[in-house]
Amino acid sequence: MLPLILTMLESDEDRQRLIRIYGQYHALMEQTAMRILLEQSDAEDAVQNAFIQIIRHFEKIYEIPCENLPFWIISIVKNESLIILRRKKRTVPLEDWDRFAAEAEDVTGYQELVGLFARLPETYRAVLEMKILLGYSDREVAEKLGISRAAVSTRANRGRALLRKIAEKEGFHA
Repeated sequence: MLPLILTMLESDEDRQRLIRIYGQYHALMEQTAMRILLEQSDAEDAVQNAFIQIIRHFEKIYEIPCENLPFWIISIVKNESLIILRRKKRTVPLEDWDRFAAEAEDVTGYQELVGLFARLPETYRAVLEMKILLGYSDREVAEKLGISRAAVSTRANRGRALLRKIAEKEGFHA
């Protein structure tokens, strides 16, 4: 897969950068896709599609701070996984938000949450992904995003409220 994808880039510098990104994040991308899709072939498809999306928006790699690059990459993988999941029409209702956040190992719930996260504005989505999906503390989120802990708390609360509204609109009951 990698040799074919590398041909989509124009410069040697871009190709070398993609090779580094592939080596550094491929395993994490595949794990993320597997948690959502549960099937190896689907996860591989999602990762491949994610790399194609990365190449389509490769100029952003030079704009994104290094510490935020993994979150950008994982967001792409999640979105590609959800596209595959929707094609297969796997849906299960979300039942309990608090339990849901506490039990991220629940794959069905995880799939639903990731799907709803895609509808959030980036400001709230980044904070909630780091806190709920990746298990970061407020301090860690604040450091990664370069904002105060108070801002993390505010964004998390507002994001949760918006997430509940989106879930209700989509027919889920919290």
